[in-house]
Amino acid sequence: MDWHELDPAALFSVVREDTGAADAESMIWALEQALAAARIDPALLDHLAAAAVCAVAYRDGGTPRLVAEQLFRRAVTDESWRGRYAQLLETVGE
Repeated sequence: MDWHELDPAALFSVVREDTGAADAESMIWALEQALAAARIDPALLDHLAAAAVCAVAYRDGGTPRLVAEQLFRRAVTDESWRGRYAQLLETVGE
C-alpha cells in the first residue's frame, strides 16, 4: 500500500456515520496520527499501537494484556471489517 496516496475521506465519512459525534472526531484524529506515522514508515504502526496500549494500561492502572482484551471486545466484527472498512483502505495504492 502506498500510504502517501491514501485519501482517508471515505473512511472518515463511514466513521462519522457509525459512531457518535464526539467519538467519531476522536477516532478520526487518532486515524490521522496513525496515517502520519505510516507515511513515515509503516513499521511505526506496530510501535504506535503497542505504545498506546501501554499508555492506556498505565492510565487505567491495568496491564497491556487487559487493555488489548478490552479493545478486542470493542472491535468491529471481522465481517464488518472486511465488508465495510478494509475496502476503504484498499481502493488506493493497489
